[in-house]
Amino acid sequence: MGKISLKYVSRDPKTGYSIYRRRVPADIKERFEVNEFLKALGKTDAEVAANYGPTHQYYSHLIQLARHGVSGITPAERHAALEAGLMSWGADPHSAGRNQAERDWRQTVADRLVDDYQDPVTGEYVGVPEAEHTLASALYSGISKTCPPPTLRDAFKAYLDENAKPDPEDYKRQEQRLRRVEKAVIAVLGRDCLVAEVTRGDARTWRDRRESDGVAISTIRRELADIKAVFNFAHGELDAAGVNAFSRLKLKSSSIAARDTREALPAQVISNICEDLRKMRTPKGRSLLAIWTLLDGTGARHSEIQGLYLEDIVLDVPTPYIDIRERADRPLKTAVSARRVPLVGAALETARSLLEGSPTAPHAFPLFASTGGRDRLSAALRKAVRKHTEDPRHVPYSLRHNMEDRLRHAEVFEATRSDLLGHSRGAGLKGTYGGVAHLLKLRDAIIDAMGPKGFCRKFY
Repeated sequence: MGKISLKYVSRDPKTGYSIYRRRVPADIKERFEVNEFLKALGKTDAEVAANYGPTHQYYSHLIQLARHGVSGITPAERHAALEAGLMSWGADPHSAGRNQAERDWRQTVADRLVDDYQDPVTGEYVGVPEAEHTLASALYSGISKTCPPPTLRDAFKAYLDENAKPDPEDYKRQEQRLRRVEKAVIAVLGRDCLVAEVTRGDARTWRDRRESDGVAISTIRRELADIKAVFNFAHGELDAAGVNAFSRLKLKSSSIAARDTREALPAQVISNICEDLRKMRTPKGRSLLAIWTLLDGTGARHSEIQGLYLEDIVLDVPTPYIDIRERADRPLKTAVSARRVPLVGAALETARSLLEGSPTAPHAFPLFASTGGRDRLSAALRKAVRKHTEDPRHVPYSLRHNMEDRLRHAEVFEATRSDLLGHSRGAGLKGTYGGVAHLLKLRDAIIDAMGPKGFCRKFY
């Protein structure tokens, strides 16, 4: 699998196969004859990628069926869980049985589930719980090959599964955001209804409720984008009937421009933060100062510097630069974010310091390269900023605004600014990835904007 990390997957060094290995949860262990689920996914990345999804869903449904039965879950979840359960017993999920022997044992098991509810006088079954009734029916006659139509919960879950971000930290934020949006929609509608049942009136009710709750228009707009994406996915991939009720839903115009939510940091604040970090004579302090200096001197995004590899720092060329490119553990925000950013002044000194001593770790900042590192870095930088300014518009990300403002004041062309910051130039155009002449042009732009020494004069 290279550097791609999949949950429950490890490579067997002897056979070369990637193995799906998942321990059976303790609370349902007595329902299975094994302690863990094991399945070979293949040797190549393509084989593993093709087999992982169905395998992971299959065992997840088995666990769900053992833990919750068929109550309290959506019809689509119930259908998938029953299918996985019947298959795990070696039964045909879509018929009463492949042969007489299978039909006999299935009827015996089903009879045991409902026998206690049979009236001895009339012979009728009375008060059979939903879980027993549903499972017995599946054993008697099988389940439909067609999955039931999706509910809102089904749609949000399937959308997340299909569009899950590969980076664990990005995925965590993505999951939390979609869960909040899902919860708000279901709360407004009062139930987890079918996607096909959601009307335009329901969409307007959601919008009006969010506005009356005092939610910022910018937040509502982001939530609406997520909802429309989920509904489009449900209609296109889950065969949900109807139309997207949230499509072209009008929102009020925000009185606050997106740029006004963040503001460039005053030069003195940047300098003060450098001083504070320089006084931290610890590995963490040195890493924070290096990161802050590179952010200030390149205008790069936090994730681009936090996930920087040492091999991405190229100094043995006439115009030293950092190579910002897609990594398995550091996906880029957009395709045009891939770029080469020249190093000048303090940023160049910092880059040299990082390479001194021939470090063995692949990452430039191993303290922040592990899981949760991005959150730890954000918290540390926010704390450093807040010590010197209480303006809520002043945040670590403001350094990108600083670079943008410096470039504007130096009258650097918009296309050059876009290439430096990893912004799109517009439809059909891409930033130049970086030839020698272009690197010189970008370096000159940084020098025009910041001077040859930059703001943070010394690394440590």
